[in-house]
Amino acid sequence: MKDSSNINFQQAPLKDRMTVYLGVAAVLIMSWLYILGMGWQMNTLPFVDNPNSMMNMSMDKPMDMSKPMDMDKPMDMDKPMDMNKPESHSILKTMLTWMPPMYGDWVFKDFFLLFLMWAVMMIAMMTPSILPMLMLFTTLNAKNAASNKPTSSTLILLSGYLFSWVLFSLVITFPQYAMHKSGLLNPMMEPMHAAIGSIFLILAGLYQFTPFKDACLTVCQSPLSFLMNNWRDGDLGTFLIGYKHGFYCIGCCWVLMLTLFALGVMNILWVMILTLFVLVEKLSYKHPLLFRRVTGLAFIAWGSSLIIL
Repeated sequence: MKDSSNINFQQAPLKDRMTVYLGVAAVLIMSWLYILGMGWQMNTLPFVDNPNSMMNMSMDKPMDMSKPMDMDKPMDMDKPMDMNKPESHSILKTMLTWMPPMYGDWVFKDFFLLFLMWAVMMIAMMTPSILPMLMLFTTLNAKNAASNKPTSSTLILLSGYLFSWVLFSLVITFPQYAMHKSGLLNPMMEPMHAAIGSIFLILAGLYQFTPFKDACLTVCQSPLSFLMNNWRDGDLGTFLIGYKHGFYCIGCCWVLMLTLFALGVMNILWVMILTLFVLVEKLSYKHPLLFRRVTGLAFIAWGSSLIIL
């Protein structure tokens, strides 16, 4: 791998590059369709109003009791129930329409759907920022293939990277559950008090100035250096490369994800902004310190304004 210091992305065959592009596109389309579908059901899509959303169901329209049910009308027993109807539709509806319970205890389904929501959201938000590294790995794979060295699928690298974010989603599910149970978040997953949003935004701003943020961001902005120092042959080695790189990205972005608790976990506009923020932050390698200072001060000022105003 010592001869890879000067790498041209075009060295990777078109077929290999298209496989990566199509794989990433498939992941993004499926994950964003789920997030946007859930946002549509909760009416949290920006600039779009869904009159049929769960939150817009009119409670002012009572049942028309002047038209009682015709109990004398026999049921059509000749029309059997459609037992062959697939359950996928009902499962998808449950996934899209789920909201944290307003009353009563949580059951396993609630934990799982909350975890699933976070996992899909993290996949949708973080996949674009790993694309430069995927293309670099594809190029290195092509050079290895030309030299009769072991190769591995770039999509395995992507799987390892996303798996680290799935684990992060599992971890963050528990504090959100605690916040719901303590009444700090409402069923729409929004903060009940301005102070909650203020704390998370100020924390995100302060984290921009920490050495830990700087160390993790440096790794995220240097995919070639990371690959050269962490290269492993074989499919398992490729998975572990992506897995390890994912944890550096978590170290870089985990506090940013906590700002979702400040503005609403399903605030789709903020989800989109954070996705672009992470991507731009990784591309700010020419002036990383300036970018972090400006955005850090902006988060601190924003959080402080929630308390003052």
